[in-house]
Amino acid sequence: MSNTSDDQAAVVLGQQLHSFRKARGLSLRALASEVEVTASFLSQVERGLCSPSLASLRQLARVFEVPVFQLLVELDVGHPVVRSGERVTIQLPEAPVVYELLSSGTARAIEMFIVRVETPHVNLVRRLSTPTEECLHVITGTMNIEFGDKNYTLNAGDSVTCDGMALVSIMSVTDEPLVMVVAVTPPSF
Repeated sequence: MSNTSDDQAAVVLGQQLHSFRKARGLSLRALASEVEVTASFLSQVERGLCSPSLASLRQLARVFEVPVFQLLVELDVGHPVVRSGERVTIQLPEAPVVYELLSSGTARAIEMFIVRVETPHVNLVRRLSTPTEECLHVITGTMNIEFGDKNYTLNAGDSVTCDGMALVSIMSVTDEPLVMVVAVTPPSF
């Protein structure tokens, strides 16, 4: 039995991917070559029949020069208000993390989101293709963050600002769920 929510997400991803590919005048074969997958696979993704891995999503986002969020959801960037019950929420299958987009759309100069981590000792840092500046504010839990040659422990109420390219690790260090608000410029998710 298929999951309607997953089916809808696959359709949205497929539509977004098709739109980005066509807007850039790329054939399935040309895009597949850049992302190192088959044209047949990309065709299935565009038709909502299957979903790419997180690594492939990141490659696609890199090729299209957009945050991963922009491939996964249709966003109404014309409305400046994001209601709490209407936030875009992403839970990637390869990570025990939930992201809730707080900013309206990804075509802005800054991206804000809530990160919820249930599993301790999982590194949340992902390799970035463009430089970013990031500010993280811990709401609940305790985390360690390492960037450059510095390592800090942050508790609820603490904040840190850093260069995203210098990030080595961000992880929850207790069994208590870690919840933080993150601001990133330019958007990079």
